[in-house]
Amino acid sequence: MEWAGPHKGGTGRAHNGADAIRVERSWQRCAASHHVDPAQGWAADILSGAEFRHVSGRSVPLMRAAQPEMRRLFDLVHPLGLLVLLADTDAMLLARCADESQSAHCRRMCLQQGAIWDEAIAGTNGVGTCVRDGDPLFLGQGEHWRFCLSLLASFATPIYDAQGQMVGALNLAAFHGDSSRHAAPLLMDTLIQAGRRIEEHLFRTRYDGRKVLLLDTADGCSTPLVAIDDDGQVVGATRAARTLMHWTDEMIREQPNLLSALEGDDSPSFRKAEESVIHAALAATQGNVTRAARGLGISRATLYRKMRQLAIA
Repeated sequence: MEWAGPHKGGTGRAHNGADAIRVERSWQRCAASHHVDPAQGWAADILSGAEFRHVSGRSVPLMRAAQPEMRRLFDLVHPLGLLVLLADTDAMLLARCADESQSAHCRRMCLQQGAIWDEAIAGTNGVGTCVRDGDPLFLGQGEHWRFCLSLLASFATPIYDAQGQMVGALNLAAFHGDSSRHAAPLLMDTLIQAGRRIEEHLFRTRYDGRKVLLLDTADGCSTPLVAIDDDGQVVGATRAARTLMHWTDEMIREQPNLLSALEGDDSPSFRKAEESVIHAALAATQGNVTRAARGLGISRATLYRKMRQLAIA
C-alpha cells in the first residue's frame, strides 16, 4: 500500500492493519503536535557519562534482566545485519549489542548509549514511538518521519515490569532499508517473545520465593502471570494478568484469592485461566490434591468440585 503523510513529501510503503495505523498516527503527531520538519537534518542528544550514570540508575534492574536476552537475540539476528538496542521510557538508549562492522553506522545514526530518541524530537522512530504508544511497531524504508532516517529499519516492543508498568523498549535495527521486511513477522514475534522473557525475569525476581502461576498462554507483549502466597492470595500480577482479571493496583494490594476471583466469571478466558491454575498447582504437588488445595487457599472439597466442573482427572 502506498501512502504519504499529510505534510511529508514523497511516499513510504506502510503496512496493512495495526502497523499502518500506528505509523499514520505517529506521522500526524509529528506534523501537528511535534512540528518536526521531516527534511531537516538531525542528530540525537547524547548524555555525558556522568549524566547517563545518574539517569540510568533507575533502569538497573531492567538492564540486568535484559542483557542475556539481548545477547541471545543478537546471536539470532546478527547474520541478517541487525543490531539490538534497549531503551527506557524516555526513549534514551541504555544498551546496545552490535559488532565492529556496525560501529561506524551506529555513530553516524546516534545509536549509542545515552542517545535520546524521543518521538517529539526525533520524529517517528522505533523506540520513541513504541514507548509513546505502548505498542509493538515495525518501521521499514520510508516509514521513519525524518528523511535522514529513511534507510533505517526498526522493530520495537515495549517491556513491562513486575507491577505491569512499562519500563522500556527492546529494539532491532538495521541500516539496509527494506531488506528485512520479508522476515518482519518472524522478527517481530522473536522480539516480542524476548520482551516477555525479560518481563518474566523481572516478575520472578520481584516475587522470589512466591508461587508463580500462568493464567493463560501469552498473546501480546506481556505474559499473564500471578504470584500468590501460601494462602492462595494474589500478591503480584503482570500487565497481561491485570488486564485479564481487570485488577487495579488497589485490588491487588487487597490480595484477592485467585480461584475465588476466577470463579466469579464463567467466560471462556476465565475458565481457561482457572484450569491452568489448577493444573499448575497439581503439577507442583505431584498430583497431591490436599497439598494443591492448601497452596491455592481453598478446601480439598472445593478443589475436587472445581476439578469435576473442568473435567480435570
